[in-house]
Amino acid sequence: MTAVYITIDTEYSAGLAVELGRHARAEVYARSIAGRTAAGDVGIEYQMDMMDAHGIAGVFFVDPMPALVWGVEAVAAVVEPILARGHEVQLHLHPEWLELAGDSNPLKGRTGRNLNAFSEDEQVELIELARAFLVEAGAPAPTAFRAGNYGADDATLRALRRLDIRYDSSHVPGIAGSDCRISLGAADRAVILHEGTIEVPVSAIRSFGGLRHAQITALSHWEMAAALQFCVRAGVEMLNIVSHSFELMSRDRLQINAIVRDRFARFCQTIAETQGARSATFTSRPPAIGDQTGAGTMPHNPLRTGARMAEQLWANRLYGGG
Repeated sequence: MTAVYITIDTEYSAGLAVELGRHARAEVYARSIAGRTAAGDVGIEYQMDMMDAHGIAGVFFVDPMPALVWGVEAVAAVVEPILARGHEVQLHLHPEWLELAGDSNPLKGRTGRNLNAFSEDEQVELIELARAFLVEAGAPAPTAFRAGNYGADDATLRALRRLDIRYDSSHVPGIAGSDCRISLGAADRAVILHEGTIEVPVSAIRSFGGLRHAQITALSHWEMAAALQFCVRAGVEMLNIVSHSFELMSRDRLQINAIVRDRFARFCQTIAETQGARSATFTSRPPAIGDQTGAGTMPHNPLRTGARMAEQLWANRLYGGG
């Protein structure tokens, strides 16, 4: 069976908090977490609706750092509905919130966009604080982690080892210029023990010029369905897909991106209908060292790639991104 991990980076937008002001927590929640629009919501509740309808358990990597600005209740507002519906909460971390924290900054004014801007000891402090916020918000102690912007490095993995967080999923072979600085390359697409932590790469497929990462906004439904079918045929152990709490919205987060919304819903259905595939989480089916994580060896299909590029051009015209 190919285990399919639908992982959703679930985060208040620090950029919106800066733009709208520290007082605007409710609006930032609406536009980052709830996906609220005049035509309906397409945030985490909608994503769980689609997963629940098809028997899929999601992995929500929740960023607790907004607690520095709004208190733990802001994190609990995210964690509680996820746990209430039986999905998994793991740990995410965007250091951008340090710039908004003021006197609450645990690093005494040190800021940075990515974790890899900090020393190993500083990363231990930040991850330990984020974990404490997450647990105080009601989540079980996390066993898996993903850095905001994929911005981890080898020191991040050593920090996770020191904190007994077993898994990381920040290595993204399908983005050549990502913010990830872990010393693994595009050929490292299997689950691997690295710097004492089990690294679970984000899946990828072949595209023009190399690899493309398996993210709901990055691949068409046709490409994701083909990747899943390839994994099942080839006996690939797992497919690790990324989305975000706000990913089914337009770039300005004011309207539904119907193309990406429908893509997400269709892929949930495809998982349920594909014999040999099953939904998985880090708890229900822990990744094992040596597991292949996607369709990186699937032959490139230029027709599928071209169709996706055309679909994305149309989505960009309609929604400013997709």
